[in-house]
Amino acid sequence: MEYIAIFIDGAYLQNIVNQISSDNDRIDIEKLVLWIAGNLPIKRVYYYDCLPYQSDPPSDAERDRVSKKQKFFKVLERIDRFEVRLGRLENRGVDFSGKPIFVQKRVDLQMGLDFVFSAFRQKIAYAALLSGDSDLCPAIEAAKNEGVITRLIHGPRGSFHNQLWSIVDERREITSAVFDDLKLDK
Repeated sequence: MEYIAIFIDGAYLQNIVNQISSDNDRIDIEKLVLWIAGNLPIKRVYYYDCLPYQSDPPSDAERDRVSKKQKFFKVLERIDRFEVRLGRLENRGVDFSGKPIFVQKRVDLQMGLDFVFSAFRQKIAYAALLSGDSDLCPAIEAAKNEGVITRLIHGPRGSFHNQLWSIVDERREITSAVFDDLKLDK
């Protein structure tokens, strides 16, 4: 049987949702995963993200954001064949306008490693990547060398790196129409 493994960059997915929806709509992750897989059976789904930044000591608003995100991750972990992988969010100072700069750390590397290990060890035929980051190109090349068909799930043009789009075997865009079908029922 030909299985698919799915790798979701949570921050990239949120970026797509923010670009497509102006109503603070949320996406149903289980529907999204089924749409990505199509008719292929799912071996495993990996979801990568970070907890929101908290200062020391954290404000009430920061604590609330972290609590909500932790609850969201717990919901995801209850989905069959689903794993949540967390990186860290680091504060890198402020930009020219005084807005804080936050950078995710360890997320891309963990995603790339899982992508390659899945191709080498889990006997998958397909690997779907929901990301826009070209840092993952070497992992995609390694998986393709193992015979894995790679699929990029992406948002609108400009939300992903062109090299990433070029290197994969298949591409599927989360359009406004697709997003409407995947929205969480309110």
